[in-house]
Parts: sequence; structure tokens; C-alpha cells
Amino acid sequence: MYIVFLVACISAVLILAGRRSLGIATALLTTLTLAGLLFHHMTDKLPISL
Repeated sequence: MYIVFLVACISAVLILAGRRSLGIATALLTTLTLAGLLFHHMTDKLPISL
């Protein structure tokens, strides 16, 4: 999750610095990373042994 926060911060800095197209690309990368992590955690077997 730290990588998602880092890329989101980089995206915000790029957009505020005037690099709008690169900022939007990194924002999309953040969204795809978050969706991938969510999918991974939803489909992962629970490591619970009874």
C-alpha cells in the first residue's frame, strides 16, 4: 500500500507542477495498481489453519 501512496503523491506533484499528461498517466497507474492489489487480496486463499 505504500507504493500506491507514493505513486499518488508523485502524480499530485506532477499535476501541480504543470506536467498534466504525465500526472494523469501516473494517476491511472495508481488506480490500476490499487485495483490489482484489491483483486489479489480478494482471490487469495486465507492462510488460516484450524
